[in-house]
Amino acid sequence: MNSATPIDQGAAAPAPAPRMMGLRAVLIALALIEAWFGLSDAPTLFGDTSHIGSGIGSGLVKAHLAAHPVLAVAAIAFASLGYVRHAIIALGTIIIMTWLSDMPSVIAHGLEFKSAFSAVETTAKVIAFPLIAACAIAYAAHNEHLGRATLLVSIPTLFNVVLIVGFAISVIIYGF
Repeated sequence: MNSATPIDQGAAAPAPAPRMMGLRAVLIALALIEAWFGLSDAPTLFGDTSHIGSGIGSGLVKAHLAAHPVLAVAAIAFASLGYVRHAIIALGTIIIMTWLSDMPSVIAHGLEFKSAFSAVETTAKVIAFPLIAACAIAYAAHNEHLGRATLLVSIPTLFNVVLIVGFAISVIIYGF
């Protein structure tokens, strides 16, 4: 005779508790920015892609162009549903995919250190950002330090936003 209480198989799993609202809001904002970046590059896939080239390098670039908006929308969905860990992993994957799509150019042309600014940008994009993404993904996978992981995945996105704002200000001041 079994004295265990039967489990109702028809009951759905409870929805995640409304917690970590601050992290969720930050992740949604970051994912919206990344979705905008990804969707602005997506039309490249539907046009003539001969300028991308052929081989494994072009495959990485095309995979990045295709996956970027999908991962960003997934991060929005995960964060809005309360799955903070999954949203961090999706945003970290975008960073890793961006790094992978930059590698063929780095291998073909080397690292660019023409000016102090390009040295900082190159070092950040080639060395720092993939390490930051790996740390954030590891934190999220272990369900530890989710605030720190959110901060880490926000750095590359905010860096790109600062670059765009700086470019826009320089165009306003100096023109094309």
